[in-house]
Amino acid sequence: MAKKMIIKGVGQFLAKKYAADGKGVEVVSLGTLQNLKIDLNVELEDVFGSDGLFAIDNLVKSKSIEITATDAKFDLAQLSLMMGSTVKEDVNGSLWVLNEQHELIKGELDRSAASGPDVALAEVTFGSTLYGDGNFTVKLKDANSLLEKVAYSSTVAPTDKQFMVTSDAGKTYVILNISHTNKDVVLSYQRTEIIDVVDILVDEVPFPVHIIHHGSFLQKDGTFQGIETELYQCRAKGTFSIDAARATASTSQITLQVLDPERADRKLGSIKRYSAASNV
Repeated sequence: MAKKMIIKGVGQFLAKKYAADGKGVEVVSLGTLQNLKIDLNVELEDVFGSDGLFAIDNLVKSKSIEITATDAKFDLAQLSLMMGSTVKEDVNGSLWVLNEQHELIKGELDRSAASGPDVALAEVTFGSTLYGDGNFTVKLKDANSLLEKVAYSSTVAPTDKQFMVTSDAGKTYVILNISHTNKDVVLSYQRTEIIDVVDILVDEVPFPVHIIHHGSFLQKDGTFQGIETELYQCRAKGTFSIDAARATASTSQITLQVLDPERADRKLGSIKRYSAASNV
């Protein structure tokens, strides 16, 4: 059992958050790990005596254990683990539509009556599911300045620096001055959607979690040698990055530091070795 083994992979990782009332458990599973590192550190201070140049003893000042896990997949539970916020699932929320581009066509200002001044307009792609009034920002593709939103009027067209928004028969239109006909317009606005969300609050801190790492690895003698690390209380620290880059699969990294769980047996956790005839 005590023979040496070769670690040939990264294994599985699980973090459990216990509810404040002790009646529930939330689980963060990092099942697509790319890298996992457990650092056990001891900080010593030398003790000197008389005129000798070598220390006569050492004082153990502190011990620490840090776990750094890099996962190939991202979910909000990882961010929740780092920030201390709660994941709310399947809620009615909003999403931004950014840089939606249309060619402006000629139309009537009062579409319901097909009358009034001629204007340039574009149909909004998600116009039937706007969030509130849409919070529109509008610019011409070849211009840098934003156009000013004005209240819709069926009789007075917007100037060349303004735009209006109106709805008709379940569709929403952005209306500009007739002088912009055949130009490209760029829209950004909000629409409704069913989402999962983590609200980042000013006063929340990372919550303690119970973590387990398990790895079972095939050796050249045909046996599976395994290692399991269990730490009873850890808290996230450091930097959590959402690192998006062109032509790159992004990864997310979490660093956890072990805390004293203040158990009666004084244990922080355990590291176990085992041997099995098949993969566990």
